[in-house]
Amino acid sequence: MSKRYFSIANALLAAASLFAMVTLSAPASAQDANALAKIRETRAGGQKACATGKKFRIAYSHSVSEAAIVKAVRRFADVRAAELGCVTMLHDNTQANNLEQQINAVQSWVTQGVDAIVVTPIDERALKPLQVQAQKKGIKWLTYLGKMDQSDGYVSFNHSQSGQIVANAAVKWVKDNQIKDPIALVTTLTGLPSLSPRWTEVERIFAANGIKIVAKQDSADQTSGLKVAETVLKQYPNLNIIIGLNDDSAVGALRAVELAGIAPNKIFVAGQDGSQEGLAAVNKGGAYKASAAILINELGASIVDQALNAVAGTGPTVVETPTVLASKSDQASLDKLIKNYQP
Repeated sequence: MSKRYFSIANALLAAASLFAMVTLSAPASAQDANALAKIRETRAGGQKACATGKKFRIAYSHSVSEAAIVKAVRRFADVRAAELGCVTMLHDNTQANNLEQQINAVQSWVTQGVDAIVVTPIDERALKPLQVQAQKKGIKWLTYLGKMDQSDGYVSFNHSQSGQIVANAAVKWVKDNQIKDPIALVTTLTGLPSLSPRWTEVERIFAANGIKIVAKQDSADQTSGLKVAETVLKQYPNLNIIIGLNDDSAVGALRAVELAGIAPNKIFVAGQDGSQEGLAAVNKGGAYKASAAILINELGASIVDQALNAVAGTGPTVVETPTVLASKSDQASLDKLIKNYQP
């Protein structure tokens, strides 16, 4: 067994210790316990598939394979495949949401006759014919992040929990610092409604706690995050909170905060996903105070196990990986999340 990957028992214990710090999110113990049980069942299903003595080829396509978080997820998928010993992982090189690259890669895998394809669909309509071709050939079709009709599985993470974690962390900061009439900027991505709980949960929790959202704008990258935050700060120089759809947007917004010369103790910036840059920003202890971090070691492993379960019928094919709070309030857990990015 690989030394770099947790045993099932240790992985669950590690995840459980991380869940302990999610004291602020609304659906705490029951949801987390269910998630742990589902992960355990998923891992067991993958092992059962390999116990048949068959060999499997699983292909994984992400729309931005150049991103650090995607590279880390792929690495954990490779580690899980090596641990099981019956799986060969195939990865493409789709970058910057290049649809042509993704179509070419997926078409190649369909032609090769792999056992399963796990894909982050850049354009569902463009990929639908390939889904049909694959499934007619007996290839299992699973999606990552976004759902597609008639797919054989869904590998993702809990967007509602993510939004709740950062929102509640911001509420705590407001209360601890006795901020009067707090105002906030929230970035969104309205073109992907499946992600909407990342901002609608923030809206719900902020409304319940007297935090006024003065601006909502689409942003999912650092460049737009910087521009959006710069614009809003000019109109609202006393902005108290910035919540990013993801860490990329929030890291860009952080740059705007720094350029504006705002003292780190006067503003709360947070992102979602637990990207390498996001966690590094949290670790600095400045204005960037939190990230809702995905357990990427579990997510990478689930790509493999869920695909095997779809092929062999041995376990769950629809699983959401839990998300946890990354903050300086629990340095040990933050350090563990950062180490997930170290080869």
